[in-house]
Amino acid sequence: MKSRLLHISVIVLLLLLMLLMLTHAELVIQGAHTGLELWYTSVLPSIFPFMILTSLLRSYLKSDRLCYLGLLCGLPVGAGLVDMKYQDGDLPIRKANALLVICNLTSPMFLCGYIWNQTLDKQVSIVYLIMIIYLPILTYALIERLREHITRIPLNASHHQGDSFGSPAASLEATLLTCIRVILLTGVYIMLFCIAIHLINHYISMTQLKYMPAVHILLSGFEITNGIRILSSLPLSLQQKTALIAGLTSFGGICSIFQTKSAITHSELSLRHYICMKLLFGSLTVTLGLLIPLF
Repeated sequence: MKSRLLHISVIVLLLLLMLLMLTHAELVIQGAHTGLELWYTSVLPSIFPFMILTSLLRSYLKSDRLCYLGLLCGLPVGAGLVDMKYQDGDLPIRKANALLVICNLTSPMFLCGYIWNQTLDKQVSIVYLIMIIYLPILTYALIERLREHITRIPLNASHHQGDSFGSPAASLEATLLTCIRVILLTGVYIMLFCIAIHLINHYISMTQLKYMPAVHILLSGFEITNGIRILSSLPLSLQQKTALIAGLTSFGGICSIFQTKSAITHSELSLRHYICMKLLFGSLTVTLGLLIPLF
């Protein structure tokens, strides 16, 4: 009975969404255009080449240090690297879950270019921005490192082999196909979340909710690029804006969670642990941004 009710509820929800899209076709098109433009002008050229190179490096670098390239390449490359090394048997599950949180971050290129230069217009120090974003992550990495040395958990080679970004013996074609799959899913998720933001923002603008900063702060959590744009337009002080933007950057947005999921589909890595830690890091970053004076 419950499964039948759930089935009917899903059908009704999908029909309502279809009706909503038909009655707001212009907003849907605008949102889709915004998302796809963001994908092919920023995400595709800045992430896809790194996906291919790091996937090929997998055949030659057996160390789990390969995962740390995700710190430079941006998400979901970090998630894909951790997933690869776990499937290869190079990481125990707990360490893999920890590295998933540590290495799957917004790229420094995005942080310095879009956030610090374009959005904040260099009104705060880049050192300050890096400090409040990375301090919680580095603290967690240090704690996990110390725990690893104390417990010295051996590798668990019993889990099954997967192909999140290809296998060590994969050909160039196989590597390209798996990378294309992940980058296309990333584009689809960005497009869908941009459509959702356009539709929700349309209804917010018709009510008194548009005067409530808390509503816009919640909306910004859907997708990071549009979210940063929303936060930067709020009537807040520079320190408050910086703290919120840095917190969203640390969290990554709900869209980034779906992108991460697309990169670890075939593994046993814990998405729940990833989400909880990302929310914690985002909250700590906002707290640091509000407590530490700008410099």
